[in-house]
Amino acid sequence: MRRISEANDKVVACKREVDDLKKEIASLKHQLAQAMANPGKINLTDPEVINLIADIRASHGAPTGGEKPTLDPQEASKVVFQGARAMQTCYERALKKNQALQYQAGVGLTLDITVKPAGTVDAVDINPSVDREMTSCIKTAAMHWKFPTFQGESVVVSQKVTLTPKT
Repeated sequence: MRRISEANDKVVACKREVDDLKKEIASLKHQLAQAMANPGKINLTDPEVINLIADIRASHGAPTGGEKPTLDPQEASKVVFQGARAMQTCYERALKKNQALQYQAGVGLTLDITVKPAGTVDAVDINPSVDREMTSCIKTAAMHWKFPTFQGESVVVSQKVTLTPKT
């Protein structure tokens, strides 16, 4: 009886796992359908997905819009996080001037940095813009960052950062 009970428990656990996987598949199908319906509105930030798409396009001979950029996403992230001190300084300066920021536990931002093949920054977009001076300060700092050189066309590096007050 004990063995039957254990086997039954395993069957129930497997059924739950199958149900969870079916839900995940349905969610992924929905995301795929949205991406295919609105191809211009896709903002990819996952380096694995970006590389997978580029590899698939290359293997099928699909046009990629030029050479595949070879900027390593992890190296790009390192550059952004090396600039964290400058972003923190901008944030701390804004905290002293903007009372609304003082009531928040921190601020989450998405940086979209356009990097040229030479490794120089062409443009910086920050969302949301919670403080005009802070946004301007971070943009100015990011424009001085130097990324590794790479082949291909300019790329946009999207990086989420969270700035919190020093304690």
